[in-house]
Amino acid sequence: MALTYRVKCPTCGKVQNLPRSGPCVDCGETLKVNQQGAIALYRMGNFIGAVSGYGIYLNGQPYGAIGNRETIILPLPYGSYRLHIVCGMNRQCNDPVIRLTPKDPFVCLKVHVRLGFNSNRYIIQRVDPDTMP
Repeated sequence: MALTYRVKCPTCGKVQNLPRSGPCVDCGETLKVNQQGAIALYRMGNFIGAVSGYGIYLNGQPYGAIGNRETIILPLPYGSYRLHIVCGMNRQCNDPVIRLTPKDPFVCLKVHVRLGFNSNRYIIQRVDPDTMP
């Protein structure tokens, strides 16, 4: 199975899934996955919002959505990133800050829903790479 990366076109801002390289689906710009680091994100399966995707935001910028029981890889340069997940009107999330460095270039995360009385909360946890599907 070939890996698919989630990339944002630097020209038009379109977020799309891409193998190692290819054209932007909106503007035709040639995109390549040149990364220093990466965040792997897995959405744990559940019945809440199973049909809809969870919206992904890095430092307040949209990065598309992640489906139920889906894994995506976000190739990124070294730096700090605040990750936020939303679905519908529910916007509560623990918003972890992920730091990609030469010593820690690849971070694996899992997101799941914690049911609440008034609203649900999205929990993002760092995990070992060997626990990722």
